[in-house]
Amino acid sequence: MGKIEEYLKNLKGKKADIAIFAGSGFENLIELEKKVSVSYKKIGFDFKEIKGHKRELVFGTKYGKKIVLASRFHLYEDGATDNLFDLFKVLSSLGVKTVISTTATGGIRKGFKEGDLMIIKDHINLSGTNPLIAIKPIEFVDLTNAYDDEYRKICLNIAKKNKIKLFEGVHLQTMGPTYETPAEVNYYRAIGADTVSMSMAFDCICSNYFKMRFLAFAGVSNKAVEEDGEALTHEEVVKTMRSITGKLNVIIDKFLQTV
Repeated sequence: MGKIEEYLKNLKGKKADIAIFAGSGFENLIELEKKVSVSYKKIGFDFKEIKGHKRELVFGTKYGKKIVLASRFHLYEDGATDNLFDLFKVLSSLGVKTVISTTATGGIRKGFKEGDLMIIKDHINLSGTNPLIAIKPIEFVDLTNAYDDEYRKICLNIAKKNKIKLFEGVHLQTMGPTYETPAEVNYYRAIGADTVSMSMAFDCICSNYFKMRFLAFAGVSNKAVEEDGEALTHEEVVKTMRSITGKLNVIIDKFLQTV
């Protein structure tokens, strides 16, 4: 029995239509009905614990839709993307057709401030790798509409109707686990990035590989550090993200009623 088949066996026939990745501080993003949690260890994944990230799949329903909440894996955990790719392979095998992903970010765009919310329309992958490397058979995945245009329009309209300020822009992923330097911030801004974090591009790439529609949000936890900026901590990031949760909850809740 292969690794993925063993994971699925441990999930005992569970299914889901939509997967949601709640980034740091977004753990209360959505409340599901009939919840059932399965730890990644019980599924069979081997991983390192990361502060602020629950390692589990939470299955439940919302507006009649089968939803699974997932905790992402990061490149900086072990320098590989195997777990991340395998997780998306599991989600695909569970029947997931749509992925909604969130991340806490540093605000690169001039004028961005703590608590701002951005829907992602494109990304720049500066992680130095790609989760599809060495995946057989090799596929050249088109990313022209990687961040689903129809879904973005729906969410922008929801935000407008509910008087929620929702920006739209380009996200940049680094490897981590260090935060960006002032010089890097200037470079990222110069090449067109609006926000930066240590995730998201991989979520997008894997979703598109498995033909899942992809929707993503960046919560601005802080202005990305400049020359005289204050030191940034993970605790501050989580605290600010929790303040954004209410706005994003409205958008995702109404989005789930629409699709």
